[in-house]
Amino acid sequence: MKLNRYHSLILNEFEEVTVLRTLEMRWFKQGEIPLSMSRWFNQDCPGKRLEEADPRTDWYLQLIAPCDYLNIKFRQGRLEVKWREQQFPPLALGQQGEGIVEQWVKWLCEAERMQDFLPQDPTWVAVEKARLQRQFVLSPEAFCNLELTQLRVQEQNWWTLGLESTGDQDSLYQIVWEVGQNCPETFTKEDAAAYPHWLTHQFGQNPQN
Repeated sequence: MKLNRYHSLILNEFEEVTVLRTLEMRWFKQGEIPLSMSRWFNQDCPGKRLEEADPRTDWYLQLIAPCDYLNIKFRQGRLEVKWREQQFPPLALGQQGEGIVEQWVKWLCEAERMQDFLPQDPTWVAVEKARLQRQFVLSPEAFCNLELTQLRVQEQNWWTLGLESTGDQDSLYQIVWEVGQNCPETFTKEDAAAYPHWLTHQFGQNPQN
């Protein structure tokens, strides 16, 4: 993606900017993570189990108008901007239902002065996250992370299963097939969404992964 002069001036305000391109799939369900899902992810799910991260709160910026293809969030002293470049047709997952593959580009923007920044006004939506992860190494340069995350937003409990890959579509489809062999949950097309769509449609007219 080409950046215009305005974008470049904004990015120049940060001391370090990392750019990533990913293929992603995600589903959301209301409530707490079912025990069957927790047991499966901890014991029977394929992929290498990563060290459990500390719970954290991410802050998502509400845009003026609902927008499914732009995501702006503040996470642990870093601003992250994501732009959806492409959305592919729904993918049938057999007994596991359906999913949607999306291609995103992400800018990770860091600056020393932002380390203590904490959003205080209602234009930011707080999303509490407790995340478990597994990883599939695709090559020395590419990997795919699978996450199972408990969420809390505006006193509501939700959970999400998501995949984020720096590889190609074929490798992502292969991992989805492997994961779906013994996953105890079924996911519908209505469950499939990225964070911007989910927040917009569940928590207000304009809230904004």
